[in-house]
Amino acid sequence: MDVALVGNPNVGKSILFSRITGIGAISSNYPGTTVEFEEARVVRGGEILTFYDLPGTYSLAGGSEDEIVAWKLLSEKRPDCVVAVADATRIEQSLVLVFQLIELGYRVVLALNFMDVARKRFNVDTRRLSAILGIPVVGTVALTGEGIDELVDAVVSGPIARFSYVVRYDSHIESIVAELSSGVEEENVGFPLRGAVLKLLEGNELFATRFSEVVQRKTVDVRSIFRERHLEDIEVHIGRDRYGEAGKVASEVIGKLDRLPTTADRISDLTLRPRTGIPIMLAVLLGVFLSVVYVGGAIETGLLSVYHSVFDGPFDALASLIGGQTGVALSEGIDLSLQAILSIVIPYILVFYVILGILEDSGYLPRVVALLDGVMHKIGLHGRAIIPMMVGIGCNVPAILATRVIESKRERLILATLTVVAVPCSAQVAVILGTVGRFGGIWYAVVIFLILLSILLILGRLLHKAMKLEPSSLAIEIPELSVPHPRNVLFKTYVRIKDFFIIAFPLLLVGSIVLEFLAQYGILDAIVGPFAPFTEGFLGLPAVIIVALVFGILRKEMSMQMLVLLFGTAELSLVLTADQLFVFALVMATYVPCIAAFTVMLKEFGLKDTLKVTAGSIALAFSLGGIAHPIISVV
Repeated sequence: MDVALVGNPNVGKSILFSRITGIGAISSNYPGTTVEFEEARVVRGGEILTFYDLPGTYSLAGGSEDEIVAWKLLSEKRPDCVVAVADATRIEQSLVLVFQLIELGYRVVLALNFMDVARKRFNVDTRRLSAILGIPVVGTVALTGEGIDELVDAVVSGPIARFSYVVRYDSHIESIVAELSSGVEEENVGFPLRGAVLKLLEGNELFATRFSEVVQRKTVDVRSIFRERHLEDIEVHIGRDRYGEAGKVASEVIGKLDRLPTTADRISDLTLRPRTGIPIMLAVLLGVFLSVVYVGGAIETGLLSVYHSVFDGPFDALASLIGGQTGVALSEGIDLSLQAILSIVIPYILVFYVILGILEDSGYLPRVVALLDGVMHKIGLHGRAIIPMMVGIGCNVPAILATRVIESKRERLILATLTVVAVPCSAQVAVILGTVGRFGGIWYAVVIFLILLSILLILGRLLHKAMKLEPSSLAIEIPELSVPHPRNVLFKTYVRIKDFFIIAFPLLLVGSIVLEFLAQYGILDAIVGPFAPFTEGFLGLPAVIIVALVFGILRKEMSMQMLVLLFGTAELSLVLTADQLFVFALVMATYVPCIAAFTVMLKEFGLKDTLKVTAGSIALAFSLGGIAHPIISVV
């Protein structure tokens, strides 16, 4: 199905085109001109749609190069549907072009863009406008994606009839149209006769060859006589009549505003406009980062202080009661596993989940999508991909499942790969902030996040270039900003964190006890010894850290908890340098997906692609660690 986007200049048509088609658009110069148009294919409801973004034009009279190219493309492509993009704040001007499309028999869907701005000035009755014109009318906001789904649905929902709305011109014009139409067969013209004759009268030379020489000569005479009698060209008169009709229609569908813009409306605008929205987004991200580091750190310090004052004695008593190495292994295993929970899960992961819930319930996250849509196109994805990535900051498992909102398997795989490799889940964020961020300094953590951002952009670009392009579409609605409800935020936090206590804590408890037994009986050194050249020589880390890396495959947060168990203290700065903590956190940030994420990847993308992603992440993580070790030692 071919769909053409037509509209005046500066009505947001190209942004709308980008919203619908996203990546993969091809820019071309129309033969013999410097005028560009774009085309792209998307899939909607199993049907392939080819969209053409025509040059901006005020008319189809063929008076300028842009008008000529727009008309030639419409004439040559003969699209199944024409989406007329109008500025909702200046409806009259856009309706003039819509009238011409209807007169020429095109199947038209009207997209009223900039509805967010229009709503703050007046009420626009889109249903009334649709009833008057006899065509589907959809309000859109190209910048945010509002109405995009509804617009595309209107295009693909079924055959769009050629509607019969008629602009009534001055009686002189109507009589001339009737005179020139007399005896002409519409089939020979290829367009509705009335619309074709009006174009001929306007001087569109591209229509001249559709009529006989007799009609052409008569038209020249009529234009000349009209100019003499009315002291103006006939096309000016036709245009004025169209503007008068457009004003009449607009007056019927535009009403007074019921209310003035609220403070929430103004704030919403600030978050969506790039000039203000990007600084706000950076400030929000910085606020999240600092909150997790400092609030989490303060909570950790308080919890561990209370814990040590209460439980140091009981665990010593437990070790004495059981006796021997077995008693020490059991008491130490339980003690250190509880310390790991208090030093990681509650301070960092819990704080992050609360903040994530606030951002979700406030309606802010979709605004980040709108702001970053252009950047995401550079790596072969739509702005919509930001949502799974944001979900991935909580957990990669639902993020991988969330890629289902994207129709293209190619884009799904790119998104899943980037999420697994370069988007740190809450556990990895906790590892980064709870190790190098807390004990090495916040700038170490900032560097790791910048490295991850660089990996995301570079790897995304490489995958975009390497993988065969598949068409897909984009649409995302921007909700109203609202005050998050504490109950909803706490419930989301509970749902997200309960899995740790149900799944991870038993593994952590058993694993810690097993490790303590291995350490007490001297078996641990024998296990980690063969890996010492790699961990100590290549990564510059203690050999025993290989155990933490292995446990990180089960659950990412367990890698940091294992550090506490392996070294017997939550004060990691006592046993590891800031440089070592940096290398460890960097490796864990890009390391192989946890077993849960691996399983979901396997289900969604198959064994071959999952193994490729897993092997790639392992290679990348250890390569980064091996490169960082000598560099950071020198710096």
